Amino acid sequence: MLLISRRRLIPLAATAAAASLLAAGCASNTGSGNAGGSGGHFVLSAGVLHAFTGQNSFFGLNAEAACKAAAQQINAAGGILGHQLACPVFDTKGDPADAAPVTSRMLVSAPHLTMVLGPDGNDIPSVLPLLEKAKTPEMNTVGAPRYDTQTSPYFWRLTPSDSTQAPALAYYAYHHGFTKVAEIFTSDLSAQTTTAPFRTAYTRLGGTIAKALTITPDQSSYQTEVAAVLAAHPQAIVGEMDPQTAATFMTEMRQQHGSILPVIITQRATQGDWAPAVAPAIGAATLAKDITAIAPALSATGPGYAAYANAMKATKANPFAAHNSFVAAQFDGILAFALAIDKAKNLSPAAWIADIPKVTAATSGATIVRTYAQAVAALKAGHTIQFIGASGPMIFNKYNTADRPYAVWNYTPAKSTWTMGTILPKDAGQ
Repeated sequence: MLLISRRRLIPLAATAAAASLLAAGCASNTGSGNAGGSGGHFVLSAGVLHAFTGQNSFFGLNAEAACKAAAQQINAAGGILGHQLACPVFDTKGDPADAAPVTSRMLVSAPHLTMVLGPDGNDIPSVLPLLEKAKTPEMNTVGAPRYDTQTSPYFWRLTPSDSTQAPALAYYAYHHGFTKVAEIFTSDLSAQTTTAPFRTAYTRLGGTIAKALTITPDQSSYQTEVAAVLAAHPQAIVGEMDPQTAATFMTEMRQQHGSILPVIITQRATQGDWAPAVAPAIGAATLAKDITAIAPALSATGPGYAAYANAMKATKANPFAAHNSFVAAQFDGILAFALAIDKAKNLSPAAWIADIPKVTAATSGATIVRTYAQAVAALKAGHTIQFIGASGPMIFNKYNTADRPYAVWNYTPAKSTWTMGTILPKDAGQ
């Protein structure tokens, strides 16, 4: 999903030094003390720190759509403590060497920076030290298991770790009757974090890996790799490929085999750039019949989802993004951060960061709220709340990762989008 840059990473020492210089500027930029201290209102910023150009631009486009929709709902309800919210974007280009200076610029230039949406998995090693030093709360959808036990109060992961996605892939494959599979993942960073836990979970269930391949993404041909997979006679393929790689690989599989084998793929397939590249190559009907994605579950019903869908429409977002569980999770994350500020009645992160679980946890006697306006009204009335938005309950564990179940997703040609099916057991494959 995320290509490893060939450019040299900025040394962490330099990153930390830059962060030291930025800390004071960010503190004043974010604002401190009670928001009403000066009696005035101003526009807060939720910085969208992602790739907006290059192969990984879908990350930025998704995050911007989520942020603008959340801001629309927040602003329509009167803002955060009376302050409107805006979503300035900062393009990391999906490259750690570019991401660090872009982050530095965001920290000193975004007006009243209150929260950050991002970064993605390729950028986070160089960006996170800057955000941590500046004590800027950030929400991400990074799957890397290295963050499964992180302890920073400013780091919040809105979707599950790859260490739980891999067992979900294994569970679905094995219980769907595929006891002998080929494992194919591209060599990029995010795909590789899934391979080992998938293999462990699948073999523990009793499955056999007939062939395991790591392939370089975006090659002009995979004839040799396809032949090796077919020679192993697997019942299905499990793995992750970016759109261009998948289109080429599956086209050549059909040429050699006459059809494609069943494919069980990670959430990468549900991103907005995948189906438009793969469907023309193999046919929308084949995509719908033979490819299954395993991705986080999305509520897709109820007032929380309806508010999300309406906000996406009001901001003229890509209509298919409303069906994307990662976009919905980021939308909910912004609302949760805003509600934590409302609960604390203070814009200083040190004052409100601990209130994020207090507005999202399933607390006994809590008032269930589904929209920002409903939640603010309940807080003003003195109620303890549990916010459940478009993506369903957002229950953070002690490492600030939202534990969510996975679901089966299939492509629907008539709507040119993915549709959620069965929700897998919470501990599927673990």
